[in-house]
Amino acid sequence: MKIRYYPIRFVSFLLVGLLILFYAQSWFLENHRHNLYTIQLIKSYVLNAIMALIVFFVIYIFRNKYRDLLGFFFLGGSLLKFALFFIFLYPSFIADGTLERLEFLIFFVPYGFALVLETYFLVKLLNTV
Repeated sequence: MKIRYYPIRFVSFLLVGLLILFYAQSWFLENHRHNLYTIQLIKSYVLNAIMALIVFFVIYIFRNKYRDLLGFFFLGGSLLKFALFFIFLYPSFIADGTLERLEFLIFFVPYGFALVLETYFLVKLLNTV
C-alpha cells in the first residue's frame, strides 16, 4: 500500500474502532446501571480520538525530516495523553477519594486501542520510509 493512503486508513480504523468500542462499553455500563454522563465516557473517547489523530499526523508530517525522532514524538504524544488525562478526567475520578476499576477502564479502553493502532501504523510507516 502506498504511504499517501496511511492517513485515510488510520483515521478510518481509529474512528470505526473507537465507535465500536464506545457502543460496546456504553452498552455494558448501561446494563450495569451506570450513568454514562456522570462517568465521563464521552469525554474520554473524544480526548483519546483527538490525541491519537494529533500524534499520528505529527509523526506522518515529520516522517522524512525527523526520521530519527519519530519514536520520541510517539512517546511525547503518550506523555501528553496522560497529562491531559490528569488535567481533565482524573480530578472527577478521584472526587470520591478512590479511583475505581470502572473509572480506570473508562480512560484506558480507548487509550489502549488508540495506542495499539498508533504503534501498528508507526511501525508500518517506519518500514516504508
